[in-house]
Amino acid sequence: MSKLRKRNLPASPHTRLTDQLGSTEQKIKKEIAIMKKCNHPHVVRLLEVVDDQLHERIYMVMEYLGGGEIKWRNSRDEPTLRVDQTRRICRDVILGLEYLHHQGIIHRDIKPANLLWSSDRRTVKITDFGVSHLSVAQSLARHGKGSAPMDEMDAILMDDSDLSKTAGTPLFLAPEIVADTPFDDAGSNATTIPVRKQPITKAIDVWAFGVTLYGLLFGVLPFMSSTEYDIYRIIRHQDWDPLDTMGVDRIPAGPRYSRTPNDNSEGTLAMNLLHCLLEKDARKRITLTQVKVRDTIRLHNYLLTGPAETPLDPERPGRSSGLAERDRIRPRGGRQCDSR
Repeated sequence: MSKLRKRNLPASPHTRLTDQLGSTEQKIKKEIAIMKKCNHPHVVRLLEVVDDQLHERIYMVMEYLGGGEIKWRNSRDEPTLRVDQTRRICRDVILGLEYLHHQGIIHRDIKPANLLWSSDRRTVKITDFGVSHLSVAQSLARHGKGSAPMDEMDAILMDDSDLSKTAGTPLFLAPEIVADTPFDDAGSNATTIPVRKQPITKAIDVWAFGVTLYGLLFGVLPFMSSTEYDIYRIIRHQDWDPLDTMGVDRIPAGPRYSRTPNDNSEGTLAMNLLHCLLEKDARKRITLTQVKVRDTIRLHNYLLTGPAETPLDPERPGRSSGLAERDRIRPRGGRQCDSR
């Protein structure tokens, strides 16, 4: 994969680094720097970078994943994955995202198109770090304030003011991202600009994961409209509803708010998880650590249970799937998301 380099102002020892980098080249260098920090079974690896100054191109050589991107719906907007396949995909994404957040990296564009199969379709990996961000707040939380000082490039990479810019795919953006988007109920020509009320944190990846899970289960996304501004309005103010069945195997989906005591059906567990992932208040949204926890009641058994281990192959719906013992998300004590 190649990236075009733009000509910049002539550099000198007195030229600031931010001035030496054109906007396109700076984004490329930032993506490279972030990917160099990643080494995880569920994150695509950057193998080599070739800086061709003669032809003004930068080549990024990445790990090859022969399975391609996840195909999650057909031309009729119907799901193409079985529910057990979706479960396995989500386990891998959770493990990869948890690793990224531990490194201080906010992906900012989690969606099915950025999830790739390995050739044997046993593993899903997160890719495309073009709009990802290395958060200074996340890194300080991990390493502490007494960690080694950052060099100038790290200071650019970890400029949290970049999080104030809208980045990612509109249908997957969290409510706190679009909170300051100019619009009102009259349409997209609004002039009022609401003040952003919630900080932008790694919780935006959790929301995008929730939108992705909904899409994998139902073949459509939970917040849809014909215009971008209307999408933002719907994300902020409207709730989501499940369809009647999940997956190509048409497993009944549970209600949003089950009134049946001890209802451990697959549909109810899935809706319970979606309810916690698609919480509009980022402060109340479930964390990835909580997603991995199995409490004394029932909530996240949805991701912890599954059939026996066999490859995941969307083109062979008769095959079952599961999680190898070494990759299994292990239950442990913890707090449960409030289920309203």
